Amino acid sequence: MEIQIFNQNIKLGGELKKYLEEKIKKLNRFSQKIIRAQVDLSYNANHPKSQVLRLEVNLYLPKKNLRAVARAADLQTAIDNVEKKLRKQFKKYKGFKEEKRRQTAKIIRKKKSYV
Repeated sequence: MEIQIFNQNIKLGGELKKYLEEKIKKLNRFSQKIIRAQVDLSYNANHPKSQVLRLEVNLYLPKKNLRAVARAADLQTAIDNVEKKLRKQFKKYKGFKEEKRRQTAKIIRKKKSYV
């Protein structure tokens, strides 16, 4: 998986960058088919103090894109919030795929019973 990080009005230190990359790589256990992760990080002093940082993560899968956005006062909180949102989306996505497989199997069984 390729991770692209874009910064705006903020410099990302070594430890925080490593923490961010670890959290994004952890999502690889949900699906090995992640092609690319795009991370947009911006700082805007005009927002309220609790929403100064904005973190957006886009995950590109073969036929699906997952996206999560979080605003927070510090970067670690934003990273943790984005990870929770993406986990939830992955569970929904995988559940949808599993349900589709079950429905297909059910249709095939019905057709075999008619023969």
